[in-house]
Amino acid sequence: MRQMFLRRSALAVFLMLAATALTFALVTVAPGNVAAMIAERSVGAGADGAMIKRIADELGLNDPLPLRYLRWLGGALTGDFGVSLRSGKPMAAEFADRIPMTLLLLTGGGVLAFFLSLAMGLLGAISNGGPVDRLLHGLALVGASTPNFFVAAMLVIVFAVGLGWLPSFGTGGLAAWIMPWVTIAIFPASVLSRVVRVNLQDAMSRPFATTGFAKGLTRGQVLLREALPNIAIPYMTTFGAQFTLMIIGAIVVERVFGLNGIGAFFIEAIRFRDFVGMQAVLTLFVVFFVSINLLVDLLAMLADPRLRRARRA
Repeated sequence: MRQMFLRRSALAVFLMLAATALTFALVTVAPGNVAAMIAERSVGAGADGAMIKRIADELGLNDPLPLRYLRWLGGALTGDFGVSLRSGKPMAAEFADRIPMTLLLLTGGGVLAFFLSLAMGLLGAISNGGPVDRLLHGLALVGASTPNFFVAAMLVIVFAVGLGWLPSFGTGGLAAWIMPWVTIAIFPASVLSRVVRVNLQDAMSRPFATTGFAKGLTRGQVLLREALPNIAIPYMTTFGAQFTLMIIGAIVVERVFGLNGIGAFFIEAIRFRDFVGMQAVLTLFVVFFVSINLLVDLLAMLADPRLRRARRA
């Protein structure tokens, strides 16, 4: 188990390094001159070529790309991601201010998606082809096909503008988080509900389900006691994948509801061509993606001995 953990961790580190190198190269070759932008924001339109060249030399922008990446990576490993060109603040300070907001959004949305998907999948399996099952199937298809910005707009129009039940933006209390959590949870909950429903249907055809019926258990009891524990691994892996994708949804949700998180900062960095900010946020996204998938993979192997044997083989 220890060797397997070390192998998976080494692979995760390699993926992080490869992804950060790729994003660094893409951001570097993007249109725009960082030195010229810094000079213009320092002295205005009066920046001349000599000043731009001096800034480029000071920042090492004329050095070979591999050397620049290694220099940036060394700083990133110590928490120094540079200074935002838009705000003038160190990226470490920007992260400290904004990461808690995004984590709260993802945590609330993830918890809501978890319980909503299980409820929809179980109710559909209990109905088993009945009206409730068909209704939930249709709702899941709609939820998985509707973009976040449309869901957010509809929620604001109905519950904030029309009914006045919920605030349309801000973080003033629990009520202000309801619409952002619902918006970011709709898509993963819809996808996960189908995972639950399909895997429960498959589990109900297994011998242990037949044994449960022979003991006199109802369909609901067999689903909860026998079938549901057996879908834990596929549900866990799919939930991990959907949870990582929620960081992409956070970019839209934070902008719509006025949340000053990482997603909102990323949009601002793109608008203002803040290359330092874009690189730092993309690195954070990469670490988030790889870390969550590594955690889910390890938890799945701990929960299922068959996966451990397969890895050793």
